[in-house]
Amino acid sequence: MTARRGGVQLAVRPPCHDVPVKRKKPSPPRSIEIFAGGGGMALGLHQAGFEHSALVEWDSQACDTLRNNASGRWALDGIWDGDVRDWLDGPSPASVGEIDLVAGGPPCQPFSLGGVHAGENDERNMFPAALDTVRQFTPKAVMFENVPGLMRTSFRPYFDYVVNQLREPSVNIKKGELWYEHAARVIKKPRGTRSLRYRVMDPVILNSADYGIPQTRRRVFIVAIRDDLGVEWSGLPETHSKVSLNYDQWVEETYWEDHRLPVPPAEMTAKAILKLKIAGRPETDRWRTVRDMLREPTPLPKPVDGVSPRGVANHIGIPGARSYTGHTGSYIDLPSKTMKAGVHGVCGGEAMIRFEDDSLRYLTVREAARVQGFPDDYGFEGARGTAMHQIGNAVAVGVARQVGERLRSILSI
Repeated sequence: MTARRGGVQLAVRPPCHDVPVKRKKPSPPRSIEIFAGGGGMALGLHQAGFEHSALVEWDSQACDTLRNNASGRWALDGIWDGDVRDWLDGPSPASVGEIDLVAGGPPCQPFSLGGVHAGENDERNMFPAALDTVRQFTPKAVMFENVPGLMRTSFRPYFDYVVNQLREPSVNIKKGELWYEHAARVIKKPRGTRSLRYRVMDPVILNSADYGIPQTRRRVFIVAIRDDLGVEWSGLPETHSKVSLNYDQWVEETYWEDHRLPVPPAEMTAKAILKLKIAGRPETDRWRTVRDMLREPTPLPKPVDGVSPRGVANHIGIPGARSYTGHTGSYIDLPSKTMKAGVHGVCGGEAMIRFEDDSLRYLTVREAARVQGFPDDYGFEGARGTAMHQIGNAVAVGVARQVGERLRSILSI
């Protein structure tokens, strides 16, 4: 564009709005996950927008699962197959750089009702390694998940010690110092001392069914945010409820309409149904059930024993399902019971569907994966027992995603 002034031709800069402005795309927040297992938490945090700088897992077959599902989710060279303590002592962490989130589910067998209850004395207790990871990377936020058994009376002193260490991670344990001696020093640290410190929320037990997962799975979440950031975790509002499911089944009966089924005899008393009707339907969505899982996002074909259907991975039928004390299956019109890895194999009660006529069948690996919130394009490596172990140990994908989204919102990252 040109103009003339006093007979001289001048170059005129075009208006700024005509010049395209290239804006740099903000980098996604970066995370490290330790004890990554088959990838439930990793996938949920990926869906929440986190980029994984490292996924550390000692089980080789779980690492195979992580590698085979890496495309479009995480980098292959970020998967480390081995003990997290060896990883921390090696050269790899130096190349990771600044980290926004350290996440993981330290092995829960020492504190599980299904374990041997050795707690802090169990060699499988990986909380010390988890806290060492926080000390090394000083992330903006921390998210640990574990079994509710960690909060039992017998283990509560050690659990409080873990939480207090997270508040004051710079108070390192001394060589030869017993954990309860270290616990006393952590508590006594003067609050005015300038050092690494985290604001830790009061540990909360989240039920996966309350967040849209078709499974009643109660897990403890420990969330911490670095003190210098000046913000705090503000909780995770529930999105689904049992009351809404009861209302849709026995008051409005829309649940049965959605599934094109006749309304069965009510499983609630007339008085309880009337009470629901008077109170009105909550704003929350209804709990998702096993029947919902079989249909959504697309209907799964009925499994055939020993046969893998075309186009659906990990969906081979398994014969021999039976009911026995403590293992009666998951009723089809309720969320599944908690999927468990099992110390001596897969627990039958949590891995079976109980139909309306009281017949039983085992969940396929694909159905179990759906119960944990995994998408159908996420495959699992190894035999059925290995795959079910990975699924049972996983964090429910949708819960990890919602916690991750909440953290991003609070931290503005």
